[in-house]
Amino acid sequence: MDIALRRLRSEDLKEVIEIEREAFAPLGIGTPFKRELNNKYSRYLVAYFSNILDISTPLFPDAPVDGEKPLFIGKIITRLRSFIAGNDPPVFNSQPNIAGYLGVWFQGNEAHITEVAVRERYRGEGIGELLIIGSVRAAIEYGSTVLTLEARASNFVAQRLYEKYGFKTTGIRKGYYADNREDAVIMTTSPIHSEPFQQLFKDLQCKYPERWGEITIDD
Repeated sequence: MDIALRRLRSEDLKEVIEIEREAFAPLGIGTPFKRELNNKYSRYLVAYFSNILDISTPLFPDAPVDGEKPLFIGKIITRLRSFIAGNDPPVFNSQPNIAGYLGVWFQGNEAHITEVAVRERYRGEGIGELLIIGSVRAAIEYGSTVLTLEARASNFVAQRLYEKYGFKTTGIRKGYYADNREDAVIMTTSPIHSEPFQQLFKDLQCKYPERWGEITIDD
């Protein structure tokens, strides 16, 4: 899979709502994603399939349509270009375009990760980790001092990922989750502009492509 990161767009809203419902049911968080598009104090990132061609719009909008010929020719051209460039050809099917998303709120000197969600079918493929990389980059860019988040006390897989990126347990929120009153573990990084954290983050970004592929983050 060719997965890349970019900021949330209006055309992504339907899919991120689907992912939120799947990941957080029965909590029903109901994040106002449309409002967050223009919120300068937050950043929402989506992990999307960069090799999926949107066939909902014509490839040759000015050309006369004769059955499926314009689309068919466009597919051939796109595949030839990908082959020449040595890239994987784009996928022409109905699979979702968005694999996961993450939200960060900027509060004072703190960047707070509010949500991390990946479609169930794509979990365990490095997408959550890519989203965390994107959140750290966003926090550094914004000028935040630390990142923080909450994780379910029973979600050891997520906690291990966060620990890998320098998050440490700093507290407990009792009965934080409304569905079962489970506690939340508060996790916070050391100062993200410090030399030790920067070296850790650099090393992890270098190792990521060895297992999951190149890191691509678009505007």
